[in-house]
Amino acid sequence: MIYAERMEWDGLTDQERYNDWYRKERDRASDLARDGNWDGLFQELDTYPERVNLPRIGFRSGFAPLHQAAWHGADFAVASRLIAFGAWRTQRARDGRRPVDIAREQGHTHLLELLEPVAVRKLPGPADVLERHFHALLQESTGNYFDEVEHVLPPVSPLTERPAMEIYFRVVGMMGGFAYWLEEDVVRVNARSRMDGDDGDHYRVTPDGWSKIERYRTPPPPD
Repeated sequence: MIYAERMEWDGLTDQERYNDWYRKERDRASDLARDGNWDGLFQELDTYPERVNLPRIGFRSGFAPLHQAAWHGADFAVASRLIAFGAWRTQRARDGRRPVDIAREQGHTHLLELLEPVAVRKLPGPADVLERHFHALLQESTGNYFDEVEHVLPPVSPLTERPAMEIYFRVVGMMGGFAYWLEEDVVRVNARSRMDGDDGDHYRVTPDGWSKIERYRTPPPPD
């Protein structure tokens, strides 16, 4: 079993923007989590581990699988396995609740310690400040696209939960999206499209704002 360190964030709320086969795949996984069918869900995640944090297309409640596990009061082993797949304990549903908040409200005390967020990396500043600058970068880079097509923009807090993780935010209108990750004392962002002849544009986000930087070049392998 492979646990992906490249995760997806899909904030698009319009179901009609997806083709049928993808919508059916996502609905199937969401139905399994909603119904507490953990064996079936883990079979899905074995194929698509990067989707472990995706809510149902349409983002009605914003419940990802770990929120559903918290609501059901799933076995400790189930929630632990979701976290091993990369489920984010900091992820908030559309009403702002994290999995630990839901478990506490439902009285599932056996999950509280496990679901309490644990930071293995530090952000270079307050999450809300970084997120505000990050979202401003996304807005400016895409023009008025997010005004025309509703998206729930991606969070930065999950970057603290894994030693090394890239999150990819797909934006249908740009035929690509944004990858972002922690690098030293900044949040690095790469905007790329299938139409680009190179690896796209690169940015840095700090508590002071965001700025474009020279194209990121991976050093060649040694001879």
